[in-house]
Amino acid sequence: MSDTRAGNRHLIDDLGGFDTFKELRSSAAFSRHAGELGRLFNHPKLYRAEGARPRLSSFLRVVEWNIERGSRLRGIVEALNSHPVLMFADLLILNELDEGMVRSNNVNVALALSRELNAHAIYGAEYLEFTKGVGPEQSLPGENTSALHGNAILTRYPFSKARLARLPRCENNYESAERRLGGRVGIMVDLEIGAVTLTAATAHLDVVNTPGCRAKQMRGFLEAIESGLEGGPAAPVIFGGDLNTHTFARGGRLRALKNTVRILGGDHEKLARKLLEPERSEPALSAFGKFGYGLRSFNDRKPTSRTIVSRLEDAKRLPGPVNRWVMRRVGPGGILLEFRLDWIAARGISALRAGEITDAGTGVSSVDPQTFAGLAHEGSPLSDHDPIVVDVALPQR
Repeated sequence: MSDTRAGNRHLIDDLGGFDTFKELRSSAAFSRHAGELGRLFNHPKLYRAEGARPRLSSFLRVVEWNIERGSRLRGIVEALNSHPVLMFADLLILNELDEGMVRSNNVNVALALSRELNAHAIYGAEYLEFTKGVGPEQSLPGENTSALHGNAILTRYPFSKARLARLPRCENNYESAERRLGGRVGIMVDLEIGAVTLTAATAHLDVVNTPGCRAKQMRGFLEAIESGLEGGPAAPVIFGGDLNTHTFARGGRLRALKNTVRILGGDHEKLARKLLEPERSEPALSAFGKFGYGLRSFNDRKPTSRTIVSRLEDAKRLPGPVNRWVMRRVGPGGILLEFRLDWIAARGISALRAGEITDAGTGVSSVDPQTFAGLAHEGSPLSDHDPIVVDVALPQR
């Protein structure tokens, strides 16, 4: 399923060699490619699936999932086509999809999913990648082709008005080790469900930054959604995304030191509870209430991602003696942290409970909002995030 086209190699060659983003912005190369970059970052790619039909007719099943670039695509497709719950999702809200990256076999992941799942796909590029990724990915053989990374919404319902919104910037990714051009993006699309329009939306907020940054991005995107709604505040909307609500401020040595003290010096049970209920520490989540969205009834409280403290990127930022002290404290097995990073929020529609509605065509009954941990293919996890699911009543006029 590889894509051997040259893709965006000309952009990578022309734009990747500057020392700073400021130098890039003032270069003749940037001016020369400005129109192409505008189309790349400001317009969604649409992949329509001929003959797409919803698998459920009596209610809508929604999945939100960060699929970690789609590098385990075969297993992801198998899960979304055969898992007894996931297979009936007619709205798939997906984060971290590659297009033309060596680390994911140079596949256009959104297009491949559209074909394999017989669902329309709307893809928004966040970044043009100038490297192959992070860590061992840098040494992978071959070259990126399209070199894009972004988000997607897949649906089997007719859709219209697909659009993107660039989120407020908090990082200079061009000057980072994983050199990138672009920034976080939100996707919005109107689904035609009977005589009612339901707006579906997604975004992936910054991870190596602060709760304040994430709140700024979330508020900016919610405002963008609002500005595009024909029905105003009464219009039904459903949002899903990886909001990176880990409650830490990351980036830089001082923040790494503070995080180390918080993890190693505090009450571990209290920290664990806070990581699974991050509303007080992550104002991005409280932003939903200000725009009339419900959050609690659409989510369970299970972790969607996990990490071992000894493997955190932040450990690399610590001074040598402190790093060695940390390694002694955490031990060879490290300290497991479990996070609730992925969320679904909505307004104008209601979350269903187990058995509340049974689909007339399939006999499938609604389920409680839930997280599905441990999905694997051929012994490997499908992603570093777990999918979350909610069933909602079909919107009524």
